[in-house]
Amino acid sequence: MEKYTIKQVADLAGLTTRTLRYYDEIGLLPPAEIGANGYRYYDHDSLLRLQQVLFFRELEVPLRDIQRILSNPGFNLEITLLDHRKKLRDRSRRLETLISNIDRTISNLRGNNQMTPEEYFEGFDHSHYEEEARQRWGDTKQYAQSQKRWESYSREEKNAIKAEGQRLVTAMVGKNPAASPGDAEVQSAIAEYLAYINQYFYTCDLDQLRGLADMWVADPRFSENYDRLRPGGAAFVQEAIHIFCDRNG
Repeated sequence: MEKYTIKQVADLAGLTTRTLRYYDEIGLLPPAEIGANGYRYYDHDSLLRLQQVLFFRELEVPLRDIQRILSNPGFNLEITLLDHRKKLRDRSRRLETLISNIDRTISNLRGNNQMTPEEYFEGFDHSHYEEEARQRWGDTKQYAQSQKRWESYSREEKNAIKAEGQRLVTAMVGKNPAASPGDAEVQSAIAEYLAYINQYFYTCDLDQLRGLADMWVADPRFSENYDRLRPGGAAFVQEAIHIFCDRNG
């Protein structure tokens, strides 16, 4: 059976020998053999295992989870490869949608076409935002409820729900530049938004609504969406929601 030195494996995979030594230290990729000279040697199975590590890393799986998966006695390489292929194909389709979105948006900016509000948001994956929200503000039951409801909707329903959400976000920020957080129009939009969450996603009470508003300000990945609509938009909505919760609590 052919053996490979750590330098050869590093060159094949496009990694550094330091990375491979680290993978050995944490038990993720031990060498097939340690020579009498203390050198690490790898075999064909080592290459397949390293390939799996890189596939999982490409899919943004943490190293500790990769180690757990690969160490599972029930691990099946062929089934895992088929799963990688599905996930990468899904990502490829999403990236093609995003590229198409960019092209249409550029054409729209040049005055060559008009885009619907829904088209501006085609192709985006908000799952990492949802995970952040789940970890910081929501409990697992509500997160699971939200995910289950969302997956039950058709594509047309999802587009309609997204469009309604965008309408309410715009209304909460205040269509009038002179609007104040306590204005009746803004407060009415917040009431609609709370009903919207409860109808389409999960059961949300006033404390949880406050938490969402605080997160929109604290996390720039959220706040920038509001700040695009109005300078300081996230802070505006946060204040408006706190007023709403105080009035209705």
